[in-house]
Amino acid sequence: MDVKNILGGLPNFSFPLQEKNSSEVCALTGGFAPLMPAVDLSLLKKKPPSDKKVIWRWLPFKNSARKDDLQLHHWIQVVNGVPPTGDYSFAKYNKSVDITRYTDEEYEKYLANPKWTKEETDQLFDLCERFNLRFIVIADRFPSSRTVEELKDRYYSVSRAMLIARNPSSTDVAMDPLVQEPYNVSQEMERKRAQSLILSQTKQQERRDEEVLAEAKRIAELRIMTKVDLESELDVASKACANVTERANPGETVSPSNTELPPIVVSSMTSTDNASTIASLRMLYVYSRTYALGQMVQSASSSAGLRTIKRVDQTLQELGVCLFSSLMHF
Repeated sequence: MDVKNILGGLPNFSFPLQEKNSSEVCALTGGFAPLMPAVDLSLLKKKPPSDKKVIWRWLPFKNSARKDDLQLHHWIQVVNGVPPTGDYSFAKYNKSVDITRYTDEEYEKYLANPKWTKEETDQLFDLCERFNLRFIVIADRFPSSRTVEELKDRYYSVSRAMLIARNPSSTDVAMDPLVQEPYNVSQEMERKRAQSLILSQTKQQERRDEEVLAEAKRIAELRIMTKVDLESELDVASKACANVTERANPGETVSPSNTELPPIVVSSMTSTDNASTIASLRMLYVYSRTYALGQMVQSASSSAGLRTIKRVDQTLQELGVCLFSSLMHF
């Protein structure tokens, strides 16, 4: 390559024209080989000639899924003049529901209901078998004024009662859906009511609901974070209380507090005013979550004797007062 080629010129290559390719094709491709190699049609496998002769004919057929022996016609492929035999190919997709039936004795024994007559129950089960449990259609065809929920409740309660009556062993029907999850009329009506309310909402109501949900989520997250912080502070405070209760040596004194508050003077205690000391400490229990108690104990330790300090510590332990409970923020 020369300087012209580096500066963007065309490469100075010469390609011989291929056989059976015109100069126009070579100019378009630049002489390069195509990305997809050409396939010789002679190399492709050719289907051998078939001896079958296929024609289409308008022939009658019967559908086994129908019970009225209706005969229809459609176009069918006929091979070598022999029409296909067998059932209609789409008859296998016709699925029907097995409807429970009962006798008069079983109805009187297990299915009697003051809200339903036997004639209405018979009509309901006939329609269920006819329309394959399509209760919207059944409610439209039902002679008396019954809601869809009432029809469903009567059908499933009768089916459940007959299933249990015909299987005395509870283990045989324990896993049946009719026994595990009986139909609940009140729950179904509440579900439909809630669904109708949701479907009848306007865009403004939907946006307001979204804002309420977002605010509720934010409050829940804030409460969780506050709970975690509070638990961590409680752990620190409990450890501090445990360190205070372990001071059983008489030579030890209360450690000074890190916070600086104005000192509170506490008079020294003797054996004669023990009762007043306990009463005062009970009053101080109210202020155990502040920093004042620690300062009071520090002031008492500076002016009282060792015996008095030990008595104060014992009394605080009996009252359950923690000197370091100021770490807890409520």
